Amino acid sequence: MSDPVTIGAWIGVLVALGGAIAGMVKFLFWVFDEWQKRKSREGFVVPTTTMQLTELPEDNCWWHMGKKGDEPVMQVVGRMLVTNISSVAVRIPRVELRYGIFGRKRVAGLVMVSRQLHENMYGMYDISPQETRNLSFDFWVYPPVASPTEVFIPRRVKFFDQFGNCHSVKRLVFRSDAPKEEVAQKEPEEYLYAIADPIEQQVASVLKAEIRRYQVCGKSAGGLGSVHIVYRGQAMTGLGGDSWTPNSPANQLIARDTEAASLNSDNLDALIRVYESYESDDERERFVKALLDRMGAEKGYLSVSYFIVCVLWKIGFLSQALEKAKRDLPMGEAKAFGLSNVLMLFNGLLRYRHNDFTNLMLDELERFTHGLSEHTFLIPEKIAAIRAMKLGSP
Repeated sequence: MSDPVTIGAWIGVLVALGGAIAGMVKFLFWVFDEWQKRKSREGFVVPTTTMQLTELPEDNCWWHMGKKGDEPVMQVVGRMLVTNISSVAVRIPRVELRYGIFGRKRVAGLVMVSRQLHENMYGMYDISPQETRNLSFDFWVYPPVASPTEVFIPRRVKFFDQFGNCHSVKRLVFRSDAPKEEVAQKEPEEYLYAIADPIEQQVASVLKAEIRRYQVCGKSAGGLGSVHIVYRGQAMTGLGGDSWTPNSPANQLIARDTEAASLNSDNLDALIRVYESYESDDERERFVKALLDRMGAEKGYLSVSYFIVCVLWKIGFLSQALEKAKRDLPMGEAKAFGLSNVLMLFNGLLRYRHNDFTNLMLDELERFTHGLSEHTFLIPEKIAAIRAMKLGSP
């Protein structure tokens, strides 16, 4: 009779051998499945290399410290060029950020490509063979892994095409858009008790209230302080963004049912009521002058330039507001986003409340955006769409 210890040892050997054989069989099946995926079907061979990714200058990759409720969160944004080097159309449905030790942490993001290389319209468009497009992507990283002014260098950014192929870009450098503390300058502050004119004091008090609202709901959250759109019963954070359904013939630039959208702001309503309460032209002129005088750099109200322009538009002084904004708001300024937020305001208004704009107002807006080096969103395209719709309406 065999020794029980020997029998146990043989059983252990057989179990280990069986596990190894099972693992080998599983591996062979995986190899077979992968080979089947790559195999030619009806003359089509699934490509394994489809994209060539090209980095742009360093200012095209940046990150911003935003808020998730009361908690800080990193918004990581990048732009690149992508070229289709395969023989079939390529789509990029997914992007992934890998960071931390050995890239163990990951977060999925949003990726879009331009419809054409020099167009400013983005979506999930197909890239034809040998074509180059602009590529835009962004992620939200929570909790933050970098201090507000620190450079963020993740392990890699991974782009996936519709075939499941992964194309990685290693160690992209994302620079913080926060100003360095030693060079950051605070805007001058206007004290309400020191304002002698009661009309100016009324205007300044509401502007200061709006500044606080913008600090809570500003650019990083896609908001414009208290100013927002309510569309089909749903309140937006700000005035909404632009999104697309690819390959759809529908007009997606502007909303057809403008009656379902309303512009809302308690601060805006307050100043409109004040303006309408004045009984003399002198009072109304002083009100308009108080707003125009506070628009510009180093006035203390740069972050709420959008609000000043919105008030002036509502009371019939759009032309003066746009002229002052174009002349006195600095272009390319990325701290308070004064001019950028004015453009974002009209981009949203043209989408949801285009019935509030006359042809003369559209002319003024088109003249305002002409020649700007600042990103104009889709304002020119929306103006063209609104004109076409007006021509086609009874």
